[in-house]
Amino acid sequence: MLTVALSFAAGRFHATPWGRNVNEGVPEWPPSPYRLLRALYDAWKRKRPEWPADRVEPLLGTLAETPPCFSLPPATVSHTRSFLSTNARDITDRRLVFDAFVAVSPDTPVLVTWRKVTLDRQKEADLNELASCLNYLGRSESWVHARVLSESTAASWNCWPAEDASPAERTETVRLACPIAADAYAVQPYAAPSRKGADRKPLSWLDALAWSTADLLNSRRSDPPALCYVPYVRSAKCFDVSVSRRTHRRKDVHGALCALQSSVLPPVTATVELAERVRRKLMGIHARIVGDLARVSPRFSGKDVDGKPLKGHRHVYILPVDRNRDGRIDHLLVACKEPLEHEEQLALDRLDAVWQSKGKPDIQVVPILWGTRAALFQETFALSRNAIVTEVISATPFVPPRHYRKGRGPLADWLADEVRREAVNHGFPSPVQVVPIPRLVNYGRDRRWIEFRRSRKGQTAQLGYGFKLVFPEPIGAPIALGHSAHFGLGQFRPMS
Repeated sequence: MLTVALSFAAGRFHATPWGRNVNEGVPEWPPSPYRLLRALYDAWKRKRPEWPADRVEPLLGTLAETPPCFSLPPATVSHTRSFLSTNARDITDRRLVFDAFVAVSPDTPVLVTWRKVTLDRQKEADLNELASCLNYLGRSESWVHARVLSESTAASWNCWPAEDASPAERTETVRLACPIAADAYAVQPYAAPSRKGADRKPLSWLDALAWSTADLLNSRRSDPPALCYVPYVRSAKCFDVSVSRRTHRRKDVHGALCALQSSVLPPVTATVELAERVRRKLMGIHARIVGDLARVSPRFSGKDVDGKPLKGHRHVYILPVDRNRDGRIDHLLVACKEPLEHEEQLALDRLDAVWQSKGKPDIQVVPILWGTRAALFQETFALSRNAIVTEVISATPFVPPRHYRKGRGPLADWLADEVRREAVNHGFPSPVQVVPIPRLVNYGRDRRWIEFRRSRKGQTAQLGYGFKLVFPEPIGAPIALGHSAHFGLGQFRPMS
């Protein structure tokens, strides 16, 4: 007994039965023996061309002697629809094509068994090597892993040739394409028409097995010369799959890192302006999703149901980022301390563009990573998982949330205390060092902090400052501290 296992890596077997049209939407099931032998022949010619014909022909001839039995795994039928070009001048002239396929589990193979076939060790090794060379079976989407099972398998056959089948309840008959046995073919070989005066040369069985579609059309035959149809019996419930309910643990998503695309990207000095527009659009998208402006998520609005500001910084941080340091914002990090709800994730996913003033083109927003705050922080600046971030430096000006006045000591000491106070307020340890930085450097050109927009619309701009911070323990970066921290001000990025 010889058994070949066929595992479909993508969980799909795409093939149309011989004699049927693809748009009938009927998939071939089980895979026909004729198709399998032709695939092995193709693997020989493409992958092992150095093998002589007398090494392969007896092997394929043995497989063609008797039709095999099948052990079919649970499966179901589906299809895709595609409008394919007809190669006409009119580019809108397209044809609807159905691609029917059988969906199976990649972990449960189709077993093809020849009960009366026994191969010696060398032929079995050759067959296994040819089978391992198969990339697909049927159409190219049917990625396959084929192998010969060296040990006998107690398979539950559920598809047999009709002549071998015993009466059973609820079965159906299907017609499978099988190769004609080499001995039977030799009795009446096919001789292709030749030119006048030339003898008709009979086609060998191996050449007949390899007949192409072009050969078939040129000969005006309805079927290839080495093909015959064998009725098979399979279970009438072969496509009845019981759906099992699985409970999946939903992964926490705290936000997304998005790439920004535009012919004119905004400068880093417009951080607050861009963040404000993103927030307004997120609120509008979420309002349309929930169907009520009054039910906009507090994580986007920053206000509770009574219209009061949220406490504990539980709303999203919208942080425009210049990853390549050319002076223009090219990424957007939207992250929240708490996991986002489904509608909030949907709103963030539908954020596809942000408009710009003064006739500048819109900014396209493309999410490139969803995940937890830790994962987003690592990806934002391409940090490794083992990276230890204890030192950060200002990427946008830090604006103190309180005003300085006389009696609060020297300005430099007061600013350092404000930074420490804000770090603790946002859930970080107090920095052990707060070193002033006079301007932003290495971003295309040096920029003074006063060049940045330092307030939201309708607010009075305050002075901004830059610092290098050293923390006593690793933190997740980037971070944002101070006034309008949720709009990208007071943003600190890892030292590099």
